[in-house]
Amino acid sequence: MLESELKERPAKSPQLPKYNDLHCRANSLRGSIDEHKASYAPVESARRVLLLLQALNAQRIATIGSLHQVTGLSKPTIVRMLETLISEGYVVRDNFVGGYSVTSKVVSLASGFNGAPLLIEAARSRAVALTNNIKWPVSLGTLRDGHILVSFTTAPISPWAYPFPVLHRFLDLELTAMGQCYLTFCDDEERALLLNALTQQRRERGRPFDAARVLRDLRATRKRGYARVGGPRRVFDFVAVPILDGQRCTACMGVGFYRTAVPPDRILETVIEPMLEAASAIQVDMRSLTSIGY
Repeated sequence: MLESELKERPAKSPQLPKYNDLHCRANSLRGSIDEHKASYAPVESARRVLLLLQALNAQRIATIGSLHQVTGLSKPTIVRMLETLISEGYVVRDNFVGGYSVTSKVVSLASGFNGAPLLIEAARSRAVALTNNIKWPVSLGTLRDGHILVSFTTAPISPWAYPFPVLHRFLDLELTAMGQCYLTFCDDEERALLLNALTQQRRERGRPFDAARVLRDLRATRKRGYARVGGPRRVFDFVAVPILDGQRCTACMGVGFYRTAVPPDRILETVIEPMLEAASAIQVDMRSLTSIGY
């Protein structure tokens, strides 16, 4: 199987970022995380409610006194906030156990925070830093409906951005670097399902699909640790590296560059190695975000 042919790259240990380093202002194209440059002052009442909800979530059963001790909020304020949260269905008062607890509705607050949103939060500052370093646009994509969906790109800050839209594009698994990267580094069972789906799609469109050739290409990609798609008649070359969760591929990072702008003997040093380092750091950041309660 393809998985058995993997020669793992030496593990890198990028410095763990501080908690605040994992967060970037979403309205800043340049990824600024300077809280002093926020567009508006924080809404203090909203901050207090979130603080209270976090404290509630950390305790199986909470009392007014315990919440006061943890949050520092006044007891009358805590009572009013609890009554509001109860009315909205996020908190329940249980007289049998003598306190307050969150309800299952709090799970809905995190229902959209997985896959692409988690990836973007973990990777945004790293992708911005990578573009500032190599200058080329950096894109992030995840699997969606048998394609790679580009969910984030640094094209707006790249001096050498593509002359075509990238964000929210669906990329073919066979024909693009990010697609080939995902096919290479996903697990065997998922790869078999995706290849079967590709075979069916090509058949329906009357296009040939050489599964044996694709597998050979994937083995070559696995051996070198990244995917690359280009050719003598193409203006751009595209490369992609995996973002892994353990042994599972969760996303891919892609970079495209003008073929005439990067000498062939400099591609590895100036583009691919910085990408691999950034991907390794993003993997650490994603684990860090998960470990602090996301």
